[in-house]
Formats: sequence, C-alpha cells, structure tokens
Amino acid sequence: MNEQIENTAGREQQITDKVWLFGCLIITAAAVFVRFYDLLLKPMHHDEAQHAWFAWRVLEGGGYAYDPTYHGPVQFYLTTLAHLILGAGEASARAAPALMGTVAVFVPFFLRRQLGTVGALTASALLCITPSYLYFSRFAREDIYVATVTLALVVVVLRFLDEPRRWHPVALLGLLAVSFATKETTYISVFVAGLFVLGVAAVELIRSRRGGRPLRQTKLVGGVVSVGADAWAWGGSIFLVVYTLLFSSFLTNPAGLKEGLWGSLSYWLSQQPVARGGQPWFYYLVLISAYEWAILLLGLVGIAVVARRPNLGGAFLVWFLAGSLTVYSWASERMPWLVLHPLLPLVLLAGIGAQALWLARRRTAARVSIVLAAFAVAAGVWFAFGLAYVRPADARELLVQVQSSEDVPPVREEVRRLQALASRAVGEPVVVQVDSWGGTGWPWGWYLRDLPVGYYDMSVPDKVPVGPIVLVADPNHAAMQPLLRGYVGTRFRLRVWWVPEWGAAGPGEWLRWAFRRELWSPEATMDEWLYVRRDIATLSESR
Repeated sequence: MNEQIENTAGREQQITDKVWLFGCLIITAAAVFVRFYDLLLKPMHHDEAQHAWFAWRVLEGGGYAYDPTYHGPVQFYLTTLAHLILGAGEASARAAPALMGTVAVFVPFFLRRQLGTVGALTASALLCITPSYLYFSRFAREDIYVATVTLALVVVVLRFLDEPRRWHPVALLGLLAVSFATKETTYISVFVAGLFVLGVAAVELIRSRRGGRPLRQTKLVGGVVSVGADAWAWGGSIFLVVYTLLFSSFLTNPAGLKEGLWGSLSYWLSQQPVARGGQPWFYYLVLISAYEWAILLLGLVGIAVVARRPNLGGAFLVWFLAGSLTVYSWASERMPWLVLHPLLPLVLLAGIGAQALWLARRRTAARVSIVLAAFAVAAGVWFAFGLAYVRPADARELLVQVQSSEDVPPVREEVRRLQALASRAVGEPVVVQVDSWGGTGWPWGWYLRDLPVGYYDMSVPDKVPVGPIVLVADPNHAAMQPLLRGYVGTRFRLRVWWVPEWGAAGPGEWLRWAFRRELWSPEATMDEWLYVRRDIATLSESR
C-alpha cells in the first residue's frame, strides 16, 4: 500500500518528523480532553447501569462468571479496576471506555507507512472528533473496546500484508483472543476477514499453477510461510493462554471456557429472531450519512484511489467495509453503537483519501474536495459537540437509544434523601420498593446500590409488600393505586426514545433534523411514579 500512497517521496518530505510528532501529540491530547471531560453529563443508560453494577459487585466480593447476555469479560475487568482506582461511580464506569476510545485515536499512528503521513494523522483526527466514536467512548458499553481491538487487528493485518514480520502472528492471535473476550461480534470480523484471506489464497494458488510460480513467492501465502511455523505456533499458544485466562476469570471459573467456546455463539444466534432495535436494513447507512460527513466523503475518495491503483491492503479495507456493512445490516439486531464496526474501515479509507488529496493539492478538483472535506469536518465537530455535551440524553439524536431521562438523577437524590429521613423516623433502615417489571429495575440497581431495596414485578400487586417509598412503572400504576392510598405521587420520565417513521421524511425533514434537530414523528417515553407515604412526605416538607 505504501507504494500507492507515498510514491512521491520528495513532496512527502514536506511533512517533517517534527511536524508529524507534533500532530500526534496534539491529536492525542485532544482525544484525552474530549473523552474525559465531565463524564457525568448524562444519566446512566440501562446497559451502562448493568455493566457498572456487575463490575461493582466484583469489587464487593461477588465474583465474576462470563455470561454471554452481557458480553465478554474484558469490560468488567477494566471497569472493576477503574472502580478500584477512582471509587465506584458514574465517572469510573465510563473512565475505561474513555481510555479505550483514546487508544483508538492513537492506533492509526502505526500506519504511517501504509496510509501515508497525512493519511495516518487524518484517520486519527477523524476518530478523535467523529460523533459516533466520541459518543460511544463516553458510554459504558463494550463496543468501543472491541472496536479499538479490531482496529489494532486491522493495523497488524495491513502491516503484515505490507511487510510480514515474525512478531505479527503473536500480535494478531493475542489481540484476537482479547477481541473474543470482549464481544461476540468478533465472529463477524473473523468471518469477513476469513473470506478475504480464503479468496486471495485461492486466486494466488490458481495464478501460481498457471504461471509456474512457486506459491511461497506470492504476496499472502508467501507472507504466511515466510514468518515461519514457530512464529505461528507461538501465536497459537498466546491465543490459548489469553483466551483461557480471560474466559475462566483467571482460572477461578473453568466453566467460563465452555461458555466462551460455545455459549457465546449459540446465545447470540438464538437472539437473531428477536430483532432487537426494530430498525430497517439501511439503518447504518442512515447513521453514517447523518453524522459522519467527513469520513463518508474522504472514504469515498479513498475507495476511488484503491480502485484506480489496486493493492492487497487497500482491497482488504474495501472488502472489510463492504462485508461488515452487509453482515451488520443483515443481522436482525440493529443498534446505534454497532455503527462503530462498519465505520472503522471507512475511517482508514478516509485516511487514504486524505493522503491522495494532499499529494494532488495543486489540482483544482483536489482543492475543491479539500474545501468540501473541511466543511464536512466542521459539521462533524458541531454534531459531535452537540451529541456528547449538549444533548447526550436527548431522544432526538439518532445515536441515543432508549436513554434514561434527565429526570432520573434528581429522583435518585430525592429517593436517597427520603430513605434517610424515613429511616431516622422509624429508627431502622427503610426498604425502598422498586418496580422491576419489563426491566424497569434498571438503572435503579446501580443508582440505589448502597440502599436497602426490594425489587418486585408490580404488574402483580398482591405480591408487593408496600413500604413508605415506592417506585412504580406507569403501565402498572393503575393496578398499584389501591395499595397506595395515603401516599403522595409524582410522575417523571424514566426513559425517552425516538423511533423515526423513515418513510415519512423527505429532504426538508432531514435538513431540519440535521441543523435544528426537529422531529418529523413523535418521541416516546416510559414514565414512572415516585410514591411517598403521606407521613414521610409531611415530615419531609416540615424539614
């Protein structure tokens, strides 16, 4: 790939090593700032609360065993470590994702030879400020972890295709083990990349037979052979060791190995008919078009560059983009955080596109493209700023998925205050009753983790031992009301979401959404009620 991108060494020298290093430092510093700045800006999402709570339970001595429902163990180990260092809280729950998001920004620096100097800096800068990667780097889910590990795997693959080295198998297989222990989407990445490898190997085999050229002199198969069998043996050993340690909870839970080998794949295949998210097949195309203008524009230029001057590394990126987009669009579960995966190869192709425009910057077409790219970057920064810092819990954002509302943290503080007041009044700890129907026990499991709480399905009210403080999901409100006479109730929004009516939006609706976040179909909420027994409410008012 480096022959294609850096074929004019004289002009490339205009980007000196000092400028390169300065660019790396600036981009990395910016990544640290934008990812770690005020991680408490939005309420804990349902999934964030679960992941933070499980990691907190490990810290409290509850142990950990892999369960594919909540994805791989890596995020729980890292979040537990963050809780240990920083103290359990929302900031510590999001600190490890923020760190991994920063690492993702740094990784493309290792592709300077493959993407070109400007291309590597551009890819890193785009990862730094892209709305999708910034938002989910500040979100306590495993997607930013696996995206970062996948990016590192792609770097190793591109460097191997460029110039095979003996350390590549160890790095490749070690990272692959970490990826499997992070999220089951690794099966998709392996499937897509594996088809590429098999296809290229088959082409090389056919050509070697027809041309009488030894197979070991081909690009891919020859590279695999050239590093030596012992290098691949070491790589396999590293894979087994890392995989075993992570899935067995460092040898304390041998059953985790079976779940990792079979349970992970079988569980997520069983979820295919569930079709979570309920989004159409073109969902990720919409998300990329709505938020990632710069990556899309420069990525298309990069694809054109690869098509004009084909090479194995560029072909791999194009294939990885097409394959990932196809498989994720086909899979029935379509969620906004999954856009990180098809977006990843497009970022590197955008680096190739930026490098090509830089080298051709004296041409009129390139200058026009650079101006358009600059506008797209500015729009992306504006989108990212609004999403990450202004509207992080706003259902009008397409990347916000069934989010805990801004009402939740104040209610949490009120519940804590009332519980302390009621406990002092009765002389013993008062148990808070929380409706767990339909998953509404979250994010309260996290927010009220240090209080005595009872979780009940309040759709069956005769089994609920009503106490002085009760949280009731709105669908169960009517059934619970006979038990709550003599209580004072306050309604609030537990969750907010927006499911667009895709066919109802024309160009005008999309433009109004893009620049003013005006909706063309209504948003929805899951409401909840905070009920307080009147004697406690009166006591609270007197204070």
